[in-house]
Amino acid sequence: MKKSIYFFVMLFLVFFSTVSLSHGSVLLKKKNTGILVVKTWDTEWNKLGNVSFALDDKEYKTNNKGRMKIQIAARDTHTIEFGEVEGYTINTPEDGIQTFEIEPGKKKIIVAIYEKTVTATPTPSQTPKPTATATPKATVVPTATPVTKPTATVTATPTPKTVTIPWQMFHYNAQHTGQSHYNGPHSDTVKWTYTQSDITEGTVPNSISIDSNGTLYVTAANKLLAIDSDGNLLWSKDVGGIGATAISSDESTIYAVGGKVLYAFSSSGEKQIWSFTDPTDSIYGEPNVGPDGTIYIGSWDTYVYAVNSNGSLKWKYQTDGAIAPLASPTLSNDGSTIYVGSGDRNKDEGGTLYALNSDGTLQWKKENLDGGRVSGPIVGADGTIYATGSGRLHAFDKNGNKLWESDKDTASSLTPSLSSDGTLYVGTSGGKVYAIDSSNGKPKWSNPYQTGQNPDYTGDQKDPQYGVLATIVIGADGIIYVGAMDGVMHALNTDGSVLWKYTTGDNINENCPAIGPDGSLYFSSADKYIYAIKDK
Repeated sequence: MKKSIYFFVMLFLVFFSTVSLSHGSVLLKKKNTGILVVKTWDTEWNKLGNVSFALDDKEYKTNNKGRMKIQIAARDTHTIEFGEVEGYTINTPEDGIQTFEIEPGKKKIIVAIYEKTVTATPTPSQTPKPTATATPKATVVPTATPVTKPTATVTATPTPKTVTIPWQMFHYNAQHTGQSHYNGPHSDTVKWTYTQSDITEGTVPNSISIDSNGTLYVTAANKLLAIDSDGNLLWSKDVGGIGATAISSDESTIYAVGGKVLYAFSSSGEKQIWSFTDPTDSIYGEPNVGPDGTIYIGSWDTYVYAVNSNGSLKWKYQTDGAIAPLASPTLSNDGSTIYVGSGDRNKDEGGTLYALNSDGTLQWKKENLDGGRVSGPIVGADGTIYATGSGRLHAFDKNGNKLWESDKDTASSLTPSLSSDGTLYVGTSGGKVYAIDSSNGKPKWSNPYQTGQNPDYTGDQKDPQYGVLATIVIGADGIIYVGAMDGVMHALNTDGSVLWKYTTGDNINENCPAIGPDGSLYFSSADKYIYAIKDK
């Protein structure tokens, strides 16, 4: 009997020791390794499967869904090099190569973006035939003529581009997701700063757009500025106010808001093409450029305006409240529907989400989404519309049916952002950042990220103590960039942990940062500076 007991005791001790050693080795492995997730996509966010890449000279390949997960050594410097894909050229990372490190027990996401290669089809040589040439018509200067009924106007369709514009307009694209196809910086290294002596407190730099050459277009000091990627001023034009900018699909025209007026300039800065003067109050709803060249804006005068590419009025639609800053009209993926949120608490009216047809007629609306202001909406790849109101994030299908709403106090009246992995990011007036699952509206982080206190806070209730009052933008690798009332640009990992912080001289509010083709993050502060942050 004693021998039997002794045998079982020894067996238990051996088993326990084995489990302990195994558990200890797992902990040791976590301390010394991290997880690398590699994703391969094209510039339209389609997954590219079976893409070859080399990691530290060892060959791998993504699966048919364009994904690969690898456990690698932590704190070592690794190099990944992506292979060629037939019919595509590598866009991100630059030259297809990226070096990186990973923290123990953490996850690192690297996304390779490929762009389709367009090959011109040779045209057979033939004897030219005489053709009739249309006599060009003089450009009509738009006037503030009332439009009683929206009417469709036929406009020329611009030639499709073969290159995706790095940051065409407010919040990246016509769907305003804020998701770039370029990686942003992983460190707070300042590339350059820019300011002018004539920039005043009321004319600080606004939201930025960026063309394929890396040129920035931004209004400041009542001028439209064109600044190259090295921080040099290329040209400037008086616009009599400040507002957002946008770039035409062929990059030949720059649209800029100056107070109540929408201007069109040649991208070279040589000439003003036209000005649209119909709005009777400030244009706060940033310009959005449709696939047919139509420009959509929203004004404090309660109207949404559709402007033809020649500067004439196509139609206008009156909402029930002012169109507020950072509440740009948003387009469906095919450009046939325009979504806009109305209202601003300074006027205590509005609070409706509208869906308008491309001819300016009402498709549907959702009233009382907020007592004062509904955010600018965004549109997902599946056509779902997301907007904030009453301290919640709301999701609707294309017919206006509500899919879900997030918990109370998880959003403010700012345009949300949508990552390509399906995560929504929203800031609040309390300075918090929430990560929301786009499939069900549930928080993805156990706790929201808290930004700091406004350094100018005096205790006055009208002066915000905290606040994320600038729109959030996202790099191709999922890193999110958050400007806040604490005057700090916060770079966060996908789990909400801090990657880096950079402190400016004043608040960061009511503008939208942008990511350039060289991986630079551009943003402005109330200290009158534009900042460029880029990895060395």
